[in-house]
Amino acid sequence: MPTLSAQTLSMLVVLATAVALAAIAGVAVLAVTLSRVRRSYARLLGGGSGREDIVAAVDRHLVAVERLSRTGDDIGREVAALRQRASTLVRTVGLTRYDAFDDVGGRLSFSAAFLDEAGDGIVLSGINSRSETRSYAKPVEGGRSVHNLSDEEQAAIDLAMGNLGGVPVHS
Repeated sequence: MPTLSAQTLSMLVVLATAVALAAIAGVAVLAVTLSRVRRSYARLLGGGSGREDIVAAVDRHLVAVERLSRTGDDIGREVAALRQRASTLVRTVGLTRYDAFDDVGGRLSFSAAFLDEAGDGIVLSGINSRSETRSYAKPVEGGRSVHNLSDEEQAAIDLAMGNLGGVPVHS
């Protein structure tokens, strides 16, 4: 059997040491990875009885996800119903005060529009004079009325609909 030189043997020892160190590093990396997998697995099985297998744990989680999905659907339907209902409620109010007659001061007459988001609702007016006060109510659909509207009533509707550039109000 041939003998190896000292230099060759030294090289083989260095090479074997490098391979051993690489193997040790690989084992350390695998140990850390295994530890992470065990923690994840324990977290996955955390809600179970301790003897639960992975299939039962996944099934349990799927049931929970389906329950959450149904809850989300229920909430979505409830929100849609509330939106539908809210769209028919009084959403905006426009109010104008004025003097209906020159001989009566204090701006005691008024027109107030109460509208939903579609511009449907009512405009109420109270006309004040020296001897009496009269009240009027007129239906409003889409920001308009089938009845004749005074400038002040139209201004109240315009204010309620967010049209701030409406008809000027008499002082």
